[in-house]
Amino acid sequence: MVAGVVCFLTVGWLALAACSRVPELPQRYFGLAFGDAPPADLLRQSVPLPEAVSKKLVYFTAPDRPATLWDTVLVEPVLAFYEGRFFSVDAALSDATGVSGLETRLTRDFGPPHCRESTGQKTCLWQAGAVEMVLEGRPGGAARLMVRHGPTTAAVAAALPREAGNGPGEGSPGPADAEDVR
Repeated sequence: MVAGVVCFLTVGWLALAACSRVPELPQRYFGLAFGDAPPADLLRQSVPLPEAVSKKLVYFTAPDRPATLWDTVLVEPVLAFYEGRFFSVDAALSDATGVSGLETRLTRDFGPPHCRESTGQKTCLWQAGAVEMVLEGRPGGAARLMVRHGPTTAAVAAALPREAGNGPGEGSPGPADAEDVR
């Protein structure tokens, strides 16, 4: 009898543990793993950057290369490399109606996000270990997902010059100011 109860409890515990495991993050984003060097088929972008990081921080695009993350198709990726290593991707959702589904999925997998809303735009941040996911969009409008390696993002922010009254790098140009430099 005791052996039966112990066996039942053990099986129940194993089933519960299997159902409550932490979701795994994708290992690759648009074909790249964090830390990879930029492949030759990417298009380098000209981004005006502060001199302190102009040789260390480089942006690329991968036109016509969609990717699927969390059952959501992403397009128009901007890939960021610091000191020659991939650390961040910022991509558009191919279907603006998918933003609520992606938000639900990320919340289910990684817990409640930290969100803020301003002028009709909502930005939510999830953290999973060293990875940060930022979903940004307007209701019914275009949306973008950024996935970045947190420690490298912090190193980039620390390397950016401080502007009067702002934190590291605030007000500094980024990929939105990019131009193709084929």
